[in-house]
Amino acid sequence: MAKLLVVDDEKNLRRSVSIALREWDYKVDEAASGEEALALIENEMYDLMLTDLVMEPMDGLELLKKVRTLSPNTEVLLMSAHGTVPKAVEAMKFGAGDFIIKPFGMDNLKYQIERLLKQHDLKETVRKLQRVVADKYSVDDMVAVSPGMREVMNQIAIIADWKVPVLIQGESGVGKELVAMAIHHLSSRRENPFVPINCGAFSETLLDSELFGHCKGAFTGAVVHKTGLIEESNGGTLLLDEIGEAPQALQVRLLRFLDNGRFRRIGEVVERESDVRILAATNRDLKQRIKEGSFREDLFYRITVAVVKIPPLRERPEDIPVLTKFFIKKYCKKMELPEVRIHPAVMQEFLNYSWPGNVRELENTIEHALIVSGGDMLKPEYFAFKFSGEEDVADKEILKSNIPLQRIEKKYILSVLERCKGNKKKTAEILNISRTTLISKLKKYDEESEQ
Repeated sequence: MAKLLVVDDEKNLRRSVSIALREWDYKVDEAASGEEALALIENEMYDLMLTDLVMEPMDGLELLKKVRTLSPNTEVLLMSAHGTVPKAVEAMKFGAGDFIIKPFGMDNLKYQIERLLKQHDLKETVRKLQRVVADKYSVDDMVAVSPGMREVMNQIAIIADWKVPVLIQGESGVGKELVAMAIHHLSSRRENPFVPINCGAFSETLLDSELFGHCKGAFTGAVVHKTGLIEESNGGTLLLDEIGEAPQALQVRLLRFLDNGRFRRIGEVVERESDVRILAATNRDLKQRIKEGSFREDLFYRITVAVVKIPPLRERPEDIPVLTKFFIKKYCKKMELPEVRIHPAVMQEFLNYSWPGNVRELENTIEHALIVSGGDMLKPEYFAFKFSGEEDVADKEILKSNIPLQRIEKKYILSVLERCKGNKKKTAEILNISRTTLISKLKKYDEESEQ
């Protein structure tokens, strides 16, 4: 139940408004002045404050400014007479949600309050999502500037506490797992496990075992009893990533589990139960997979009770500058570098580029450039591998020739080492190998040169 504060030095109006609000099932406190209101706000959390604009000695505008400091999450609705409308409009610049002109009808008041409380709830959802992203990226920004991503956030807020399965759709790298995490953390299951599994990363037998578990001796190599992820995530959320890659036999078992919440471990006859919410994610066109005969139509309809579609990065360029700053801050902190700036020419390239790998590609690009730059401003030369076209030319030359794989690897490793000015740690990070592996390869190249 929302808690409201009514502030007005005119007793009769204050009382009549408060009575109406209580009839609409709101909790209501009253204050006869700005000073009384501030004393209440110092000790209570209010979802909305309804205040007169003209009061003495503290008027509604001054009260608004102080409330913005004391309780920034409280929505404010101003009551304004016709002659004070310009002042009410000015108050909007200081954070007032809206104003209502006296005298007003109670239906109009009810509509305004319901609208502002919905706005308040959406802001609370955004703040919760910020905490989810902070868990993932160790920063306090929710990157959702574009209308497309704001719509995704709105969908997450609506479906978070539903019990039905959700299908999360989007190209590789758009952040499907992050959306799944947000759904879990906003739901009543947040204190229980969130377990992701990639359906394309296992063979059919292993995936079946991972999900449903097995008993000892169920198949070759099953030397002990194993609890599956469906059982382990009881009470929580299970993300089936790349659901489109799930084998047909497993799809049948999944469908049965989604229908009644019951399953058997491989090799067992005993039925077990698990209360786990299933989220699924895919970058594939499941309807096309149904036509091809590789995905069950009944399972498709079972997992698409709710659907969240994440737009690709190329369709939301408004997010690119914010994401760029986001990842620069993240990796500067990780690499213990001072936070660097990015050259305007680079940002223009970012905005013009199609980002086929989406947010993941942007993140990797920035990490790579920071390693090479060593903390310098991120200039165009640090992104030559991405935008000069040299990489494409090199790829074509490799395809035309018959160069052994070992020679291609050696040439690339040495070129990265040269770019990093001999810094083995940076080189290993770019190559995504351990420093020990890099040193071993370099030693081998030296030995080959001496022969």
